Amino acid sequence: MATLIKEEADTKSATAQLGHSSEDVTDTYYIAKPLQAPDVSDVLERLGADHGRTPHTARRTTHDA
Repeated sequence: MATLIKEEADTKSATAQLGHSSEDVTDTYYIAKPLQAPDVSDVLERLGADHGRTPHTARRTTHDA
């Protein structure tokens, strides 16, 4: 119900309807969050561009026994 009220009015109205003491409570626990992740394709593209580089390899050291 809080999500519907927020979408049709605002968080303050949802808070009042539900009798919560603060909008933070309503927003954090009662209003559904979007399921889709933010578009970060530009970041992934930059990471993909670095893919062609040779990775750093760990140096091996040998110790005589």
